[in-house]
Amino acid sequence: MSGADYSSARADGLAFRVGAPRNLPDPPSGSPPSRAGLTRSRGEFLHRGAWSKADIYLAGDPGRTFVVKDFAAKSWPIRWTGRLQVGRECRAYEALSGITGVARWLGRIDGHALALERVDGTPLRKFRKRGGRKELLAALRETLDRIHERGVIHNDLRGKDNTLVRTDGRVVLIDFAGAFRFRPGGAPHRLLFRRLVRVDEAAYLKWKRILDPQSLTPEEEKFLRRFAFFRRLWVFNPKGALKQP
Repeated sequence: MSGADYSSARADGLAFRVGAPRNLPDPPSGSPPSRAGLTRSRGEFLHRGAWSKADIYLAGDPGRTFVVKDFAAKSWPIRWTGRLQVGRECRAYEALSGITGVARWLGRIDGHALALERVDGTPLRKFRKRGGRKELLAALRETLDRIHERGVIHNDLRGKDNTLVRTDGRVVLIDFAGAFRFRPGGAPHRLLFRRLVRVDEAAYLKWKRILDPQSLTPEEEKFLRRFAFFRRLWVFNPKGALKQP
């Protein structure tokens, strides 16, 4: 990884990388069904969303089961806002296609729903007292670096069960409904990315505090304290929180 490819930012001594993507996004694997096909193949509900949230359920056949996030059954105001959320999430997954640490996006079914691969895994939070925690943290760090390289901020990394460990030990991120996507090199990316990416960086350090607290450095602890303080004040630009190297 050359210095020409990335710029770096530093949060009270905590370094992380931002910059241009290494690869262009790959196309989604497979194609989603039509709404009519979805109705015929609908299976088990995984989560019935509250009045403002998407329903999440399985669909497909025994040879190809996938997950659907769907606002179609909600009231018309929520269907309208749901279209915006589905579009936002699809754009994030499209930018991240090909990254092994991100759930594979299968496509947009219609204005109200999208399809994703089914990820069978264990929530990362359940590995607090298990072996291999350092390796899981390293895998999470690598995935975060890759999604940030493509201009995407997850924005809910500590959300319930948004970080899973597959049966083969790979870490995978799901649920990009709240993600921010910036075109690397564009004006919004230059102006906002370094500030907003702190949400993901703080979430990673919280995972580090849970899984490997002995490895948390004084600089990282200081960053977490400052982030928590300014987050409570709804301020994203604490003096000196981000400094150019």
